[in-house]
Amino acid sequence: MNRTCRQCGVPLMTDDVAIYLKLVTRNAQDFLCIDCLGEQLKCGREPIERLIKYFRESGKCVLFR
Repeated sequence: MNRTCRQCGVPLMTDDVAIYLKLVTRNAQDFLCIDCLGEQLKCGREPIERLIKYFRESGKCVLFR
């Protein structure tokens, strides 16, 4: 699966896709990278990275396993 950010075109990693699905919609067909998502949500990259770390460590979300 070769996915790129719909806004800036960078290749997406699994965390980019997973956090987009978690925060925006599970029905997404195209995605934003963490930087562009942070810009859209007006929070920047760091809060999103903290959420990814939390979901991964908690084991409570199947998107981050």
